[in-house]
Amino acid sequence: MTARRPVVMAAAWLAALVSPPIAPGQPAGVPEPAVVLGFEPGADFELAPWADVVEYVRAVGASSARVRVDTLGESTQGRPFVVAAISSEETIADLDRYKDMQRRLSHPDPDASPEEVAELVGRSKTTVLITCTIHSSETASTLMACALLHDLATGDTPEIRAILDETIVLLVPSVNPDGVDIVHDWYERSKGTPWEGSGMPRLYHPYAGHDTNRDWFMLNLDETRLLTRLLYEEWFPTITWDVHQMGSNGPRLFVPPFHDPVNPNLDPRISQGIFLIGAHLAADLAREGKKGVATHVMYDNWWNGGNRTVPQRHNMVGILTEAASVKLASPIFLDRGDLRGGGRGFDDHEAKVTFVDPWPGGWWRIGDIVAYELTSARALLTLASRYKDWFQSNYRAVALDQIRHGIDRPPFAWIVPADQRDPGSAARLVEILVASGIEARRATEDFQAGGVSFPAGSWIFPAAQPYRPHLKDMMERQEYPRRVGPDGRPERPYDVAGWTLPLQMGVKSAAVAEPFDAPSEPVESVDLGGGRIEGDLASADAIYLRNRANDDVTVALALLDAGIAVERLAGPATFDGLELPQGALRVPVSDEARALLESILPTVSAVALAVDEPEPTPEPGGSAEEDPNHYPPAMEDEDGPMPRRFALSMPQIGLYQPWVPSMDEGWTRLVFEEFRIPYETLHNAAILAGDLDERFDVIVLPSVGRRTMLDGYGPDETEPAYVGGLAGVGVEAIRRFVQDGGRLVCLEESAAFAIEALGLPVRDVLDGISPNDFYCPGSILSVRYDDESYLAVGMPQDGSAYFSSSMGFEPTGEGADSVRVACRYAPTNLLESGWLLGPEHLQGKAAVVEVSVGDGQVVLFGFPPQHRGQPHATFRPLFNALLGPGSPVED
Repeated sequence: MTARRPVVMAAAWLAALVSPPIAPGQPAGVPEPAVVLGFEPGADFELAPWADVVEYVRAVGASSARVRVDTLGESTQGRPFVVAAISSEETIADLDRYKDMQRRLSHPDPDASPEEVAELVGRSKTTVLITCTIHSSETASTLMACALLHDLATGDTPEIRAILDETIVLLVPSVNPDGVDIVHDWYERSKGTPWEGSGMPRLYHPYAGHDTNRDWFMLNLDETRLLTRLLYEEWFPTITWDVHQMGSNGPRLFVPPFHDPVNPNLDPRISQGIFLIGAHLAADLAREGKKGVATHVMYDNWWNGGNRTVPQRHNMVGILTEAASVKLASPIFLDRGDLRGGGRGFDDHEAKVTFVDPWPGGWWRIGDIVAYELTSARALLTLASRYKDWFQSNYRAVALDQIRHGIDRPPFAWIVPADQRDPGSAARLVEILVASGIEARRATEDFQAGGVSFPAGSWIFPAAQPYRPHLKDMMERQEYPRRVGPDGRPERPYDVAGWTLPLQMGVKSAAVAEPFDAPSEPVESVDLGGGRIEGDLASADAIYLRNRANDDVTVALALLDAGIAVERLAGPATFDGLELPQGALRVPVSDEARALLESILPTVSAVALAVDEPEPTPEPGGSAEEDPNHYPPAMEDEDGPMPRRFALSMPQIGLYQPWVPSMDEGWTRLVFEEFRIPYETLHNAAILAGDLDERFDVIVLPSVGRRTMLDGYGPDETEPAYVGGLAGVGVEAIRRFVQDGGRLVCLEESAAFAIEALGLPVRDVLDGISPNDFYCPGSILSVRYDDESYLAVGMPQDGSAYFSSSMGFEPTGEGADSVRVACRYAPTNLLESGWLLGPEHLQGKAAVVEVSVGDGQVVLFGFPPQHRGQPHATFRPLFNALLGPGSPVED
């Protein structure tokens, strides 16, 4: 039920509630939000485009000495990413000094005297970062930000004066500016339709959609990078508040504290600071008669990766609030019977100690959300001003204790050795840690630590540093506590249970349990390029890539795209003592190849080897035609014959993008673009048109549910152009594509679609098993690769894969002999990081398989190899699936 325009709008009462009269002496000329936006923040049916929001924020900055507006950079699509610093006139005039104070609090001098510490704490200001609409369908907080900005720029009450005198507010009106416009534009189109406020056919972030708040340690997105720089290089805020919305039928607002479990790397003072803020917010909301506030339910404090959780590991008191949503800006009506429980600690909508004053139902408007959020903002900032010395001294004390813990208890450091299978992934791991404020050093000589020798060039992360909790949380393995209900059903974590970065990225690392010394120098930045050619290119017969690094695929595709031959070795080879692994890439020397390599190598981490080859002789035994998808056992001769070779060709890749937005599709695009893999986006119409084999060699289906793939949106759920899925004609077009020689690559959930739609002789071994018997939410598992499969080229025999309610395969029925297993889950010791119940149901089962269908192949990934752009360790099997097995080379 939707209220149309005759319903009285929220503007008048909202303005009266939140905007005190302007007193004499207040700043003149600061515009009201409605002057620029064209409506009062919180008015029914009204959202603002990003250009209007930026215009308003900049107008306030230009007219008030209490406000300074900075542009941090540009969003993914080129929109300005702005932040408003708000404080007293005197503070704004001297912001650099206060930034330096925050830096000194966050990175304390252990030798500072008590008097120096007291002076620093006393002169500093509690710096509070408020971030809005990271999820752009959660529309109210950008409007709240405009109202809050006006109140702080013009208000002259004792409360506001205290906030201005004792705090610095860093207000980010949206962490996803592109999404503000994507949602605004769609909402305007949807008004008056059955799908008003819903049915968007695209992600509200160009790549990540809702996963914009899952990127805060990996830093894949432009927006994450910009705010990370503000957090850990420029401002070092004391408190962060990430403003969110949730579903419509539960509480009106969630405020902290959070539900169990709590991450063991969080200092107790961070948790107590969260308790203090949450209690103050709940008390002020109750004082103003705002019902339906829940606390200590649903949202846990275990997971790392969000815009509140990563700052917590940097000793900042990070909170979020979650308000009940409307349909973007359209009011909704909820009867008492529509309100329900859901989520941990919130089984029903009845009064309880964590939900003392239930909302009775009725109309719920965007103006209500804005009002609840403004009350929360005033409560937070009042507390931050009143308890300034407590927050500021705690901030420094926690950081100082982390330094001391790194000195007096193991591990004393983590080391990332220089000799890595994929140096690019190792460099990326180091780079994102350094960008997150972690202090790193690089060894200038060989050294020993913990009885192990490490080469010069290895990276060292000392534990004795302020951001030790984040470093530990990234480098160590997570052990999620076993949490099950009375019925044995596991309690679902808020997000994921394990995320260990070296495991996800396939990077060797070592925790050092005893003190050591190593000659080293500080790491200021990390070069993600630095590829090179080794050997005499002028006299070489061929150029080789070991083909173990992800960047090797980038180079191979660039060569193929330029029409330069690239061959893959079916076995290892040795030339003049130079050992090349099975799967190495061979490029015949030419002027074109030399020029392209000299151009591209400085931009990647790949190493090309110039080789003087012996006269080729055929490898004895075996025929290239026997099975092009599998390779023979390794050669044993020192300088034996040239292994069989398979010529690669430039694949024409189509990536399916359903109209029901898929974050997995967005992340797949991001990974493809990061590694310069050309692709074409396929929508329903392109598949329904058929003749796919004439346009594509490979089609990739992202992890999308079977029903969504088949049916898509219904007729009353979105515009007619976006209705429907692939059922019928689309399935037949895909079947024909594979039968005629195409390769279909299915990621995680889409494997279930392919198994059913194409009648594949494969079953999901976990299908039908109760969560009481098997459960694995967002964890890292051990896998083993079959080195005879081209899908395993470049992979170690034992590796790690991310698993989140994913799949395991088993050949079954007629045609089972057409199924080839490229990767299996480990037969023992399956869990590496996170939580796993019932490992016996998955151990030893297939994780990646290839099925022959007619003249083509279907590749099924049981796990998401590119999940959120994080698991660099499993990008290669996906890239290998794109390149295919190749064609035998006849000498």
